Amino acid sequence: MKAIKIHFPCLVAVLIVMAMLLTIAFFHMEIDTDITKYLPQNDSVIADAEHVFKNHPIQDRLIIDIGLKEENSPLLLACSRFVEQRLMQSGMFKQVGLKDFQNVMPDLMAHVLSNLPILFDEAELRDEVAPLLTPEKINVKLRDNYNNLADLEGIGRSESISKDPLALSNRVLARLSSLAPSKNIRFHGGQLISSDGKHLLLIATPLGSGMDTALARKLSALLITTGQALTHQFGKAENPVVLTPMGAYRAALDNEIIARQDTERAILLASLGIALLLIFAFPRPLLGLFAFLPALFGSIAALFVLALLEKSISIMALGFGGAIIAITVDHGIAFLLFLDRPEPTKGRAAAREIWSVGLVAALTTMGAFGALIFCDFPIFQQLGRFTALGIAFSFLFVHTVFPLIFPEMPPARKRALPLRKGVAKLTGLGAKGALGAIVFAIFMVFFAQPEFLVSLHAMNTVSEETLAAEKTFNRIWGEGIFENIFLMMEGRQISELQAMGDNMLPMLHQDLASGILDSGFIPSMIFPGEKKAMDNLLAWRAFWHKKRVTQLKENLKDASATVGFKPEAFAPFFETLTNHGNRVTSTEISPEFHEMLGITRNSENASWVQFSNLKPGPAYEPQAFHHRYSTLGKIFDPTFFSQRLGELLFSTFLSMLWIIGLSVILLLFLYFLDWRLVLVALIPVLFALVCTLGTLNLMGHPLDIPGLMLSIVVIGMGIDYSLFMVRAYQRYASENHPSFQLIKMTIFMASSSTIIGFGVLCFSRHALLRSAGLTSLLGITYSLLGAFIILPPILRVVLRRPRKNMGRPLTLARAILHRYSNMEAYPRCFARFKMMVDPMFKELPQFFNNDMDLKTIMDIGTGYGVPACWLLERFPKAKVFGIDPDGERVRVASMVWGERGLVKQDAAPHVPSVPVPADAAVMLDMIHYLPDNALALTLKRLSMNLRHNGLLLIRAAAPSQNRRSWLWKVEAMKSILTKTPLYYRSLDKTVEILSSAGFRVKIKTPSGSRGESVWFMAEKG
Repeated sequence: MKAIKIHFPCLVAVLIVMAMLLTIAFFHMEIDTDITKYLPQNDSVIADAEHVFKNHPIQDRLIIDIGLKEENSPLLLACSRFVEQRLMQSGMFKQVGLKDFQNVMPDLMAHVLSNLPILFDEAELRDEVAPLLTPEKINVKLRDNYNNLADLEGIGRSESISKDPLALSNRVLARLSSLAPSKNIRFHGGQLISSDGKHLLLIATPLGSGMDTALARKLSALLITTGQALTHQFGKAENPVVLTPMGAYRAALDNEIIARQDTERAILLASLGIALLLIFAFPRPLLGLFAFLPALFGSIAALFVLALLEKSISIMALGFGGAIIAITVDHGIAFLLFLDRPEPTKGRAAAREIWSVGLVAALTTMGAFGALIFCDFPIFQQLGRFTALGIAFSFLFVHTVFPLIFPEMPPARKRALPLRKGVAKLTGLGAKGALGAIVFAIFMVFFAQPEFLVSLHAMNTVSEETLAAEKTFNRIWGEGIFENIFLMMEGRQISELQAMGDNMLPMLHQDLASGILDSGFIPSMIFPGEKKAMDNLLAWRAFWHKKRVTQLKENLKDASATVGFKPEAFAPFFETLTNHGNRVTSTEISPEFHEMLGITRNSENASWVQFSNLKPGPAYEPQAFHHRYSTLGKIFDPTFFSQRLGELLFSTFLSMLWIIGLSVILLLFLYFLDWRLVLVALIPVLFALVCTLGTLNLMGHPLDIPGLMLSIVVIGMGIDYSLFMVRAYQRYASENHPSFQLIKMTIFMASSSTIIGFGVLCFSRHALLRSAGLTSLLGITYSLLGAFIILPPILRVVLRRPRKNMGRPLTLARAILHRYSNMEAYPRCFARFKMMVDPMFKELPQFFNNDMDLKTIMDIGTGYGVPACWLLERFPKAKVFGIDPDGERVRVASMVWGERGLVKQDAAPHVPSVPVPADAAVMLDMIHYLPDNALALTLKRLSMNLRHNGLLLIRAAAPSQNRRSWLWKVEAMKSILTKTPLYYRSLDKTVEILSSAGFRVKIKTPSGSRGESVWFMAEKG
């Protein structure tokens, strides 16, 4: 095997530049993992969630279950003290347990007893207090109070009973029960104990974010060692202790571990698969590894540019955009396949060969993703910029840097490459294969009804241990323990928060009564604002009128005598009923209650923020609830937020598909200017779409968010396969052309490497990776089959040379354009506009009439062959032999002439080789590129290859010295840019050179109305 010839200094320089760009990019740009910052802020649900996240550590808290097999409250309390101590000693927690709650309870009780008149509204007095005033109820309550005083738990309660013998304060304090995370909880010993007395719930707040996987690993290790120590110290064989933690950290850690394991396995398997692919595809397999270099450079260069333009980039745009940029590996593969051949090759030649084939694919993909900047989704605007830049840099790298790294390549040793033969057979199934694929697609249409799954929860994958822990919490503490709604209100003063809470109370009571909410607490229930307190006070005064107070005194006196209380024992209570005054003394919330009530300062603007926990009920409707409460504050409902974010991502990806799809169609039409080719290029994509949706439906796999995201990649790659095939057919006209075979290998290699990469993801444990792998595997496989099986027979029909004898005869002009009908847009448009604008074609008949019998014609400076086509149509028996220095123009001219012409890449003073002396020769608009000696030599050689009296037609440039048309100004500018000298001559000088070469000038006449060109019709003497 021949050695690979690499310009190592250039390669090292490229790697150094890439490293520098990457370093600068990372120093200038922050990679942001918070997706909500890049979501549309005009969506109230998303915007509210972002505000709540900034001010409340909801997603960071841990809840820890300490469980016993048998009921033992003292042991649970001892275990909780042990765990609290271990966690706080670790230095990783801000708060553990409910110590602050315990400390403020006595002060809270004192506040309630002192402010009973302002803590009940009219309805509560009527519905809750009035039923307590019957003699029977009073007797029962006083007997309970007396019994409690006799117990140990009654020590210190005599004062509260004297101030509140009816236990009205308990009704107020019961409102705090909504602060508990579950109904299956009782408060004992300053801790939350389950109803069966076998479990204790501990709440802890870490110092960092629960979504930080580095912290999550530390928390996991700490809780494991703490659980082991707890079991060792307190556990017994008959009553073991089990520590079960839950929190966002577990999901974050599980997702990272599972995704990392899946990714490592996928990289290993994909690397092995791609290595085998390179061995069987390249004569020199190691050379194929360089195909990934352009995509890597494109990603780094795009990141560098964005770093200069933006402060941060979303991790989603970076990862997803990087996957899309990887599509451009096909350009690198194409370059290397054209480079690694049995004959010596030049890097520049390989780049030129794939330029025209790959340009449309790169432009289409760039334009499609660039169109995303017009959507109103910030993350996709960033994705569009990053992807379009990355693809552009990757494509430019292939055509500018690759030829420098591989300036030339020695011939590869010939060896059997069965993979290439297999690809040739796959594309050679013909009409039968295409018909079979179409029948299969029609069958799949009946199943291509996608079932959409827009849940973000479905994108997460957690371990069996985490699932078991979640089931444990739901079983012990209730299904709704993780289903709180958070309401955030903000005001300049705490009194403003109280007023907002007062306004919310009637609506909250109504929703609690109707089942919209199961429970809920706001501070105004215990600390009403000034206006609410005054309204309650007036209701209290109206309720406790003289007659009711007198009756209550008599009932209490009778009950006291029966139970054993002194008659004057409840004097403080009656003082509260009657001597309450006419004004509210104070409704201020003391600072020691702030944390318990969820009140804190906003660090950004120094305002006050209040969080309230609400639990949804059976009649809860998220959309309606959010609409009603959104005027009061910011709402975060985790379930509704996940649903809304999923729907938003889904609808946005769907919109992005439409944007990209329409952009692709528009760009294809602008590039091809042929609706037939646009439709043909879209066939494999439509085939892949229908078959992928049908297959997913038959498999019972819904189209979820990862699948929808990757469908964009599938469309990008599928349309690239189509464009490579269409452009190859246009360029090479025959599937047997060696370069066409390399293009097909390019498509196969690009698709196969992607199929291998995504295929191994189908075996992942992580739901996101597995879904992305399955959708992409099906989509890309069907795209490849569509391009290889359906396109070839269709393209053979669409791009075959039309027969002129079909239908009515064509005019000469139409016949000429007919020859260009299957060519690329540029030569096709060039031919059309040249015939429309250039007076040449109106003037040629005066030099070549129908009486002439021209059979052999030489064309010097053929260009795209339009004048020669005029001659071929004018003289049906003629054959043209031409030369042109530009290989692309030679290719086009050769294809439009067909069997009636032969053109080679060469330049004057060389002339075409002809089998017999030619009847005529043409030199049109080209002698001003030749110096006098080269022109004279060319004319002499032409004279030697012309028959006696053979004709020579020259159109020479003769621009005016005073006023020149824009065409000549463009020509002058082009000569300066290309450093091509121009040799304009006088008419006499041209005649002199013709005469010296043995030609006799018969006609000399200006061309066009301006006369900036002159015709010379000469005859060989």
